Amino acid sequence: MAIESGAAFFDVDKTLLPGTSMETLLARALLLGRLPGSFGWLPFFVEGLRLLPRGLTVARKANKGYLAGARPEEVQAWAEDVFAREAAPRIDALSHQWVEEERRRGRAIVLLTGMPDLLLGPFATAFSAELAVGTPLEIDPRGRLTGRRAGVHPYGEAKRGIAAGLCARRGWDPVRCSAYGDHASDAALLAWVGEPCAVDPDRGLRRIARERGWRILERGGAS
Repeated sequence: MAIESGAAFFDVDKTLLPGTSMETLLARALLLGRLPGSFGWLPFFVEGLRLLPRGLTVARKANKGYLAGARPEEVQAWAEDVFAREAAPRIDALSHQWVEEERRRGRAIVLLTGMPDLLLGPFATAFSAELAVGTPLEIDPRGRLTGRRAGVHPYGEAKRGIAAGLCARRGWDPVRCSAYGDHASDAALLAWVGEPCAVDPDRGLRRIARERGWRILERGGAS
């Protein structure tokens, strides 16, 4: 098979990590006292109210207020703990198979997800990713997280924009790139690459994938 020059963009939550999100696992661990930290309820609600004018989805997905007051290194340690105990056992052989198939085709493996970038390290290691891009978080002068973003949240059109920037900088031809996602919000990125793959898609993405003839991958089989 000819070697292609390009990248494979993988969403993480509910795509490589089946059925759940890393933030859900982390938040639950904090609430149940399984980690040496606490869920920041007040900053979470305050940040949610601040984001609410941009829509309920943004207020929920872009809200990192629950991490306010923690140090970045603490969050990274929590991520390692939660990944080892709860995320890694959920990652199945198919996730690794999809990644390795893309690697054999000569594509760079890029994790592109809305989760905080501080949580991405274990996933990047597990999948030997060349790049891992998540949501950057703001750090105050004391070296603690404020619970707000410090940059672009990779979601919807913004995710496609990040991929386009990476392709421009790395010299990747979008037509020779692939993308994997599970949610209708991933459609902008999937429509932009040459080989879109809908993984265990939600209703909205399934409809779009069928209309456009995209590959649908399901853990019960592929279509």
